Amino acid sequence: MTDFSAGPNRALPRSIAVYSIFALGTSLAVLVAAYGIAFPVLLPEIPDEFHQRYMSMSSLLISMHVVGGGIALLISPFQFMIYRKNRTLHRYLGRIYFLAVIVASIGGYYMAWHAFGGIVSTLGLATLCTLWWSFTLVAVVNAREGNISAHRRWMIRSFALTYAAVTLRLMNPVLGAIFDEVTQFQIVYWVSWLTNLSIAEYWLGSRDRKLGAEASRMNMELRRQ
Repeated sequence: MTDFSAGPNRALPRSIAVYSIFALGTSLAVLVAAYGIAFPVLLPEIPDEFHQRYMSMSSLLISMHVVGGGIALLISPFQFMIYRKNRTLHRYLGRIYFLAVIVASIGGYYMAWHAFGGIVSTLGLATLCTLWWSFTLVAVVNAREGNISAHRRWMIRSFALTYAAVTLRLMNPVLGAIFDEVTQFQIVYWVSWLTNLSIAEYWLGSRDRKLGAEASRMNMELRRQ
């Protein structure tokens, strides 16, 4: 006797897991975004040497990076939630996201130049900034041309790089327990975004393979008919 409930029963735990991970990711994004947006106000009150060195740097460019990045990070998860339900709001938030990424990237190049850890850290952050605004620009161009499928793919890559702000803060304590401070930052300024981008590419590849398999199956069924 066939158990027709087996499929739904297996799908339910998977759905709960996906929603739980998304909820946790969104919560972390909101917390880090709030910290970034408030950073210019909080900075004078943060006593440690790492943060106090920012006091001698350009407050405008630092604010451009942390506030712009915070706004982009805050928008990112909600774009996933609303893109099918409210296209108008999705488009307006997308424009704000694009401007926030561009502003944050300009400030990001300045912070990369002054990054703790020397040239290795500078190259890691500068590469992140370059890919960040480039992927976002490609996504916008595809949207304006009506290629929504390509737009979504490039925005997933852009969101993955935006979320490096969260990954970096999760990785830092672990790396700090293993390496000296300089090595810690040299590693995290590369691995934080490379990890996210690798996960995004794996997910996109898995989705393509799944869609390809479904298309092949449908073609075989049509031939049999």
